[in-house]
Amino acid sequence: MLTALSVPVAALLPLAGGVLGPLRWMLVPSIVLCLVGVVWLLVAVMSLSPSAVLRRVAVALVFAPMIATPLCAMQASQALVLQARGVSRSAAVTRIEVRHGKSTTYDCTVRYGGSATPVTDTVSCGAEDRVGEHVVVVRDPGRLVDPEFDWQVSAARADVVFAVVSEIALLVFSVLAVAVGAVVHLVRRRRADTSRPAGTDSQTLQLRSSSAR
Repeated sequence: MLTALSVPVAALLPLAGGVLGPLRWMLVPSIVLCLVGVVWLLVAVMSLSPSAVLRRVAVALVFAPMIATPLCAMQASQALVLQARGVSRSAAVTRIEVRHGKSTTYDCTVRYGGSATPVTDTVSCGAEDRVGEHVVVVRDPGRLVDPEFDWQVSAARADVVFAVVSEIALLVFSVLAVAVGAVVHLVRRRRADTSRPAGTDSQTLQLRSSSAR
C-alpha cells in the first residue's frame, strides 16, 4: 500500500531535478533527484505489476515521459531564469565545437561587440549555425545559468508546456500501471479463494488441533 502511494512522489522527483539542473552549484542535487526518482518509480511499478507482460507494458509507457520530463524541465528552467534576469547582447560566432557521442552536440564560442576588450562565451547551438554569424545572446550577469540565444529564451513558454505535459503523462501512466496491477492482483486472489474447497479451512483447523494434542 505504501509503495503504491509513493508512486506520485517518485514521479515528481525527475521534474524537480530537471528544474534544478541549469542552476550552477545544483548539478549534483539535480542528478541525485532524477536518479532517485527514476529508480524509485521503476522499482515501484515493477513490484506492483503481478505479471511479466504487465511489467513490460508499464515500463514501456513510463519510459518516454520519464526521460522527457527532466530534459524539458531543464530547458524551461534555464529559459525562465534568463527571461527574468538576463541581458541581451549582440555577438558573433567565432568557433563551433562538435562533440560526438550518443548524440551530436554543438557548442558555439561567441564574442561580444561594443567593448574595448574581447569578451567571449560558450553557447549551446545547432548544426545550422555558422562561424561569422551575428547573433543575440541573453546572459545572466550573476552567471546563475548558462547563456542562450534570444530565440531559445523566447521559446520558454513552449518548454514549460512540454515539461508539464511530460510530467502529467508520467503521473498518469505510472498511476494507471499501479492501479491495473492492483486490480489484477485482487482478481487473482478472489479466484484463488473461490477455487479453494469449502472444507479445506475446517480440515486444516482439525489437523492443527489434533497435532497440538
